[in-house]
Amino acid sequence: MGQNDYKISVITPFHNVDLDMFRVACDSVMSQTIGFENIQWIVVLHNCEEHYLTEVPAMFEGYDNVLTPVLNNDAKTPSSPRNHGLTFATAPYIAFLDGDDSFTPHCFEAVLNEFQRSNSQIVCFRREYELERPGLEVYTETVLWNQANERIIVEKENWDVEKMFDGVFGMVTSKAYDRVFLISNNLIFDEDIPYAEDMAYVAQAFAAADKICYLPQLIGYHYYVNGASLVQSTDKDGATLISYAKGFAKLFDMFLQYGIDTDDVQGLCLRESFFILNSKAITAEERGVIRDILAPYILDTKMLEPSKGRDLDACHMLYYIPREVILNPDDPYSGPHVRSMQNGSNALFKILLDNMSTDYGEKFSFKTLKTIDAYRFRVPLSTADTLKPLIALQTNIGEQNILTSSPIQNYFTTEYEGLLLPSTQPHFLQYVNALSETLAHKKSALFAAIHNTRRMTNDQAVVSDIETTLVRNLINDCIPSHPEYEIHFSSKEGVYYSYEDDELYMRLMADALLSSDLEQLVAFTTDKLAHAFALLYEQQEAVLALVREKDPVRADEVKEILSQNSGTPIARALWPRLERTVAYGAGEMYESMRRMRSYTGDLPHNHGYLYSPVALLGRAVSDDSDLFSMSAATGSNFYELLPISDDGSGNQALTLSEAEHDKPYQLVVTNQAGLYRYVTDHFICVKEVDFSSVRFTIY
Repeated sequence: MGQNDYKISVITPFHNVDLDMFRVACDSVMSQTIGFENIQWIVVLHNCEEHYLTEVPAMFEGYDNVLTPVLNNDAKTPSSPRNHGLTFATAPYIAFLDGDDSFTPHCFEAVLNEFQRSNSQIVCFRREYELERPGLEVYTETVLWNQANERIIVEKENWDVEKMFDGVFGMVTSKAYDRVFLISNNLIFDEDIPYAEDMAYVAQAFAAADKICYLPQLIGYHYYVNGASLVQSTDKDGATLISYAKGFAKLFDMFLQYGIDTDDVQGLCLRESFFILNSKAITAEERGVIRDILAPYILDTKMLEPSKGRDLDACHMLYYIPREVILNPDDPYSGPHVRSMQNGSNALFKILLDNMSTDYGEKFSFKTLKTIDAYRFRVPLSTADTLKPLIALQTNIGEQNILTSSPIQNYFTTEYEGLLLPSTQPHFLQYVNALSETLAHKKSALFAAIHNTRRMTNDQAVVSDIETTLVRNLINDCIPSHPEYEIHFSSKEGVYYSYEDDELYMRLMADALLSSDLEQLVAFTTDKLAHAFALLYEQQEAVLALVREKDPVRADEVKEILSQNSGTPIARALWPRLERTVAYGAGEMYESMRRMRSYTGDLPHNHGYLYSPVALLGRAVSDDSDLFSMSAATGSNFYELLPISDDGSGNQALTLSEAEHDKPYQLVVTNQAGLYRYVTDHFICVKEVDFSSVRFTIY
């Protein structure tokens, strides 16, 4: 096929993309229903590590329709490789694909049909998305179009500015473009805009187009939300944020030139505000430069009205946060809206809104509480004694809607006089996501137990300990329902159901030994890992017998390793590919951590997540660190800190921003499962409080 016979050219900027992910992109292009031979694919190898320069071209050996030009420069955005790719394109239509994303199989067929049918210069379709891990920010393209229509044609003579420039236009990848149209209007990416360059390109294209075809029902693009991407990274230095501000100013000027209401893009200033709040490397002087650049645009915007794509709280945030942060470079944290967000108002007000009609919500007038201070004034601190009679009404009589409007799915057992702590589906999802994230994409041995002691309550909830509930959910629901998590651990599910106590941990250890390529050992607490290793030595013959049943060669290998490494850390010898252990080993687990280390030595250890029946309280900030981080501004729980006094009385709980560093506090939690200002038995020492999180050690 000649270079002028392709139906569409696809341009992909490639910068050190994981090759397994890139193969998914490859499959999606090669599987297009128009036939891969009709597609010209230009993969621009941009500032790549050396091995990619041979590995990527090798993937396309024998395919004349794939070009892999190399581009090395100082640019750090996709703009220059996209521009470079455009110089090679020969097909009548252009599409853009990022290397970790993919197209749906019928995308090009539908798009090319619409180009011919409507004679449009741009055809827009929809993006679905997949999160690499829970909690990442998602830039969706919620639209104001009537989605019952299969197609909508917008012509320049009848432009619908609000619908064209609200949500749908921001991403370049969910569109295809007429190549002659791009050339005749000299439409290239502005390489001087370091952030939101997609928005600038699409805005120029939309402004130049005579006719745009929008397909509200065609899901044509699969967007993989990568946690390491530029979009997801929030900690940036002052010079970078100044360059962003200059780019945003160009965008505002462009919109003013095209007659587009800049109110619709004040999200740019909100994004810059969050960057400033999360930056650990920006000075007041640099914030002043950003203020001087963006102040004229901020002061010229008005508050937006609520719509399908944004509620009233979002409108307030878009309007007030940039004014408090960008216009106040000397103290960007001091504004009331910023302080409220920093202290967890988003989580709190969602909890109050969802539960205002419960008995507890009506008693304390949740629907009238509009501030954190009002909540703390009206709602008293609660304890186990507060909860026990209310929970008894639910579990014994079957009453509902006392504490939470969502049904109680589980009650977690505690050590306090038989107190059961409720868990709803939104509350439990935090734990599921945490365990799934820990296990995803690693070959693991999971040392955990399913205790067969659960029972049903009269409100149709299951009583069990948190570890049992999580492992059951992982095996029965999470893995079958979400294969994208790629969760692989060494033991079959039947082991967890069939055995208990020492027999279980001996079999879990035997299964782990059978998998010589393990990458991590995982448990909820370090005492489980220490116990499994101790059983390996105390019951060595029994454990080796279990290994020998399935792999005699491996059994002999393990026996030899044990004999040669007696009394020394043995984990690396047993599993050469082992990268780390993951288990909570801080605070009261210090002694079990020490015992575990006698087997794992200097192998990196991560405390993982701090699981509690009250809430998922925190996550270790890194391997071999005793620091934990809890999400405040973006989390699902609301936290307060109760100072510890000498006489144990008279203290008022503080918000997170009021906490002093290096002082111990008792944690007070409001959660999605019906606990309101609940005084937990967890004590932490606050080390650092920033806009989005609190870092602490276990006290």
